[in-house]
Amino acid sequence: MNSLPETFGDLARFRQGMYKVFSAAFMPPIPERLGDLIAGADTLEGMGLPFLAFYNEWHPWRQALNSVRDVIDVEVEYVRMFATGVAGAMSPPTESSYVADPVRGEVGEVLARLRGAYNDYRLEPTGAVADTLDHIAIELEVMSALCAREAEARGNENDHQTIVTLKHQRAFLEEHLMVWLPDFVERIAAAETVPFYSTLGPAVASFVQHDLGVVRFLAKPSPTQETVS
Repeated sequence: MNSLPETFGDLARFRQGMYKVFSAAFMPPIPERLGDLIAGADTLEGMGLPFLAFYNEWHPWRQALNSVRDVIDVEVEYVRMFATGVAGAMSPPTESSYVADPVRGEVGEVLARLRGAYNDYRLEPTGAVADTLDHIAIELEVMSALCAREAEARGNENDHQTIVTLKHQRAFLEEHLMVWLPDFVERIAAAETVPFYSTLGPAVASFVQHDLGVVRFLAKPSPTQETVS
């Protein structure tokens, strides 16, 4: 039976799974990946997802995911929506596309800030889009990794590492992911696309907005906590 996470460690693991599933959903679709998404969605629903407010946005995407019958249709749409080309993607999946002026050389500045953040977090992007440091899949995977690190720290009762990791999560959400995610999702909504992607946008936006509030609450030090830099 579904139940809400009982501890902050359980919550961190749940959040890790949410970010990981959404990251995979923005990777190039292949049958094996879609199968993993279905399995991951099943696991998350068993961890109490139906009890949470953003389930209203998640459920339509879950239905769209389960309704995929021909992965080729999703592959074609992925290229049209997110892959760069002569005319550009319908909804560029990169932070620099929304916050940087390429004429003024700001793309390089965005990538340099991200590289600095990944170095600070001791994380190295991997996978099919690892060379694109500001890709939505990479930024969601970074948050997944930080949630996993938080869960490990809580399991080890390492308060210092827990606080540091929560500060990293908050900084990454406020300085990167949430700066451009709303505009990216709006571009998806404006395009006529297959249900897999038209429902994915609202689902990820609702979850990340909710999670920002969770992180701000968790990262706020209690009166008895020492300041950790």
